[in-house]
Amino acid sequence: MMGSKFFSSRHWLGVLIGIMGIGAGYRGEAVAQDQVRIRDHFYAAQLFSADEGWAVGSFGAIYHTKDRGKTWEKQESKVFDPIYGVRFVSATEGWVSGKSGLILHTTDGGKTWDRQVSGTTSHLFNLAFLDNQRGIAAGDFGTIIYTTDGGKTWNDPFKDKPEQKEDVFLYAVVMHDSGKAWIAGERGTLLLSEDGGATWTKQTTGTEASLLGLSFRDGAFGCAVGMDGTILQSEDAGKTWKAYESPVQTALYNVALDGDTGLAVGDEGVILTSSDAGKNWSLLDSPEELSLYWLMGLSVGPGARGLITGSNGLLLFSEGTKVDFDARFKRQ
Repeated sequence: MMGSKFFSSRHWLGVLIGIMGIGAGYRGEAVAQDQVRIRDHFYAAQLFSADEGWAVGSFGAIYHTKDRGKTWEKQESKVFDPIYGVRFVSATEGWVSGKSGLILHTTDGGKTWDRQVSGTTSHLFNLAFLDNQRGIAAGDFGTIIYTTDGGKTWNDPFKDKPEQKEDVFLYAVVMHDSGKAWIAGERGTLLLSEDGGATWTKQTTGTEASLLGLSFRDGAFGCAVGMDGTILQSEDAGKTWKAYESPVQTALYNVALDGDTGLAVGDEGVILTSSDAGKNWSLLDSPEELSLYWLMGLSVGPGARGLITGSNGLLLFSEGTKVDFDARFKRQ
């Protein structure tokens, strides 16, 4: 993936979608990572507990670990389209979203996956669930859908008011117990909902940079990241945003805040860390080989433990602001 400075925003996003759609993937059976290296590109991840997590990506890939990455089991999604988002609300129930309106649902920890009717053919780049009933998914050309019944039905908030729909690609979705939800996307777009996704209002971000990742520490403080190293911060639940002086100019694809720990990842193997819940960021010293990868999947869970995923089967675990590179990049 080439650096973001070579592309206009929409052109670059088209290239990104191409990579996410046709990246070469390894279609092997369930394997231990230390026995046969996984080759699928991973676009999203969720670490549900200290040891259990999921990674999703190219050619319908869904991988599951119960032992903190010592082994990864490839689950049978029955699709070969790329999967862009994953969200589990319990160890057994979860959803994934992907190309052309794809939404799959499992109630047995991923042993079986059933397709849900999303009502759209747009690519769904991300989704979030607050519980086993309330969820939101978002994607290209301003597509937003939400559910209040676990995905049995998905609703379009703009069905009767298409003039309110933003003609931008939407990449990141966050839901909070307060009922608030946020979506970030192209051209500095930041949308806020205070009713679970039924209605949305556009917030002023002060940037034209495409926003690719979004996270809230609580119902008030949040960070958005994106093109050219963009980092935005909000202290009022996303109503206003201010720019933070980023330590990099590389595209940042994702960000996660949990307690005092913050991680952000991006192109050319960039990893940023924060020890004060996202108020300040530093570039993490990492192996030179990591610069050959892009990093897109990111999840920080209980105990500030995290999972980072990227191109060519990259799977890294973190604890606090420390990332374990030795499992993939042995230092001499």
